[in-house]
Amino acid sequence: PLCWNPANCIVFDPSEGIVGTEMKTAFHPLLAIVGVFLAGFCASSVAAREIAITLDDLPYVLPSRTTPSEGLAQIQAVNDALAAHDVVATGFAVGEQIGWRSRPALNAFADAGHTIGNHSWSHPDYGTITAEQFREETRRTDEVLSNWIGTSRFYRFPFLREGETEAAKAAAEAILSELGYVNVPVTIDTDDWRHNAEYLDALDRGNDAAAAEIVAAYVAHIQERTEHFEVLAQEGLRREVPHILLLHMNQINADHLGDILGWYEAEGWAFITVEQALSDPFYQMPNRYAGPRGLSQIERVMGQPSE
Repeated sequence: PLCWNPANCIVFDPSEGIVGTEMKTAFHPLLAIVGVFLAGFCASSVAAREIAITLDDLPYVLPSRTTPSEGLAQIQAVNDALAAHDVVATGFAVGEQIGWRSRPALNAFADAGHTIGNHSWSHPDYGTITAEQFREETRRTDEVLSNWIGTSRFYRFPFLREGETEAAKAAAEAILSELGYVNVPVTIDTDDWRHNAEYLDALDRGNDAAAAEIVAAYVAHIQERTEHFEVLAQEGLRREVPHILLLHMNQINADHLGDILGWYEAEGWAFITVEQALSDPFYQMPNRYAGPRGLSQIERVMGQPSE
C-alpha cells in the first residue's frame, strides 16, 4: 500500500495500478494523483521487452563429436555474435566436461566478460537422484569452477527439472542456499538442441540445402517460442516480464546466434543480464509446480504447463 499516513492507504499493484483502498478516514486527494502517476510509470516500465541470454552445457555440447579446437571455435563464434549486439551472457558449465583440453574454451567465454554458472557435474535429471547426490553434483562442480565463478553464483537445473514433489523442491532449494547459489530459471524454453542435432547431421552429409532449411526452421522456432511465452506472461500474469532465454553452446548457435540476436533487436527487444532480470519481483513469486517436467518459470508461477 501507498500511504499518506497510517490511516489512509491506497492498495497499489504494479501490474494493475490502483486496485483498492484501505481507509480509516478519507484519503488525501494528492495521494490519488501520485498513485495514478506511479501506476502509469510502473506500467510503462514493465512494458519494455527485455531479455537475458543464457547458454547451457559449457564448455560445449557433444564433446564426443567435437574436438577441443572445434569447441574453442564455437565459443569464439558465440562471443563474436554476443559482442556484435552488446550482450553480456551467462553460461552454465557441466563439471565432468571440464578438463585441460576444454579449459581454453571456458577461459575464452569468461575472458570475453560473460558469467559462468554451475550446471551440475554429470547433467542428471534431478528426479532420478537423491538430495544428497544433488548436493554432491553441485559441490563437485563448484570446486572445478572455482577459477571462473565470482560473486555471481548461479545454478541451472539440468532439463529444467527442479523436483517432482514439494519436498524435493525444498531440499534442492536448501542445498543451493547452503552452497551459496541462486537458481536461474528460464522463461523462454527452446528445443535448440534438437535443431542442432539435425543441423550437424546435415553438415556431416555435406547437404548444405538441408542445413539451410534447418537453420530457417530453427530461427522460426525461436520466434514462435518467444511469442508463445511472451503472450503467456501477458495473459496469465497480466504483465510483461524480463525474459531469460535458454540456448546451448552448440554448433547451430555458433553459426547462427547472430541471426537470433538480430531478430530480437529488430523486434525492439533490449538485452539485459541475468542479474538485471532476476531483480524483477516476478522471479520472487512462488514456484507452484511440482512434477517431472522442465518448465518455463512463467508456467511454474501459474502452477501448470501451458501446453
